[in-house]
Amino acid sequence: MVNLSRGEFIPLFGFDHLIYIAGLMLIGFCLFFFRHKIKKKRTLITIIILILSLTQQVLLYGSYAVIMNFDLSESLPLHISRINTILGIIYLITKNEKLFKVLCFFSLYAWTSFLYPSRVYGISHPLGISFFVNHVITLLLPFYAMISYQARVRLNDKYLSFLWFIVYLMVVLMVNPLVDGNYFYLKHKPVFPNLTDWLYIPGTLIVTFILFGLGEKLYLTVQDRLKIPSKE
Repeated sequence: MVNLSRGEFIPLFGFDHLIYIAGLMLIGFCLFFFRHKIKKKRTLITIIILILSLTQQVLLYGSYAVIMNFDLSESLPLHISRINTILGIIYLITKNEKLFKVLCFFSLYAWTSFLYPSRVYGISHPLGISFFVNHVITLLLPFYAMISYQARVRLNDKYLSFLWFIVYLMVVLMVNPLVDGNYFYLKHKPVFPNLTDWLYIPGTLIVTFILFGLGEKLYLTVQDRLKIPSKE
């Protein structure tokens, strides 16, 4: 029976967390192993991903409406994973390359929340299912776009995405006090929970810039391995 109560978050590398990791690894393996077949069937697979993403959104906000009474402190689309889902849906519809670049770099934060889950529910909870679907799509969508549509990240694309991240962080900093929110996990900090915001926010910017730099190197390496032609 599904437990719909609040507060039962999964432990790091607990059973549910290991299920999430195993599921991501399996789907990621299939994405790269069957990449030639996936490219041929990209229209159908893109439709399936869109349906899954939209269904996940219904499950997410439906759960918040029913279980959490749509508490504004948790239910707004302001967590970066929720921003990623919206960006992913728009990208799959429009194939906009500028949007793709922002999606790639913002999705890097999904790796941190997936490997170090903070306030995440188990796989038997609707919000746990939503978390898994959201993060698997977010993490693998950049690579799916490379395989299916030959989308590319170029050297120094991280800078524009970093500016957009600063805008996102400023919005979150304004909204959180208004709704007692935890968006970007600034209220319940997953690391250094007692650190003041005056130190935590600059540290976040530094870590994000480093993360985007590492992500850029990863994407460029994967693109070379996939032999994606340059569009320049």
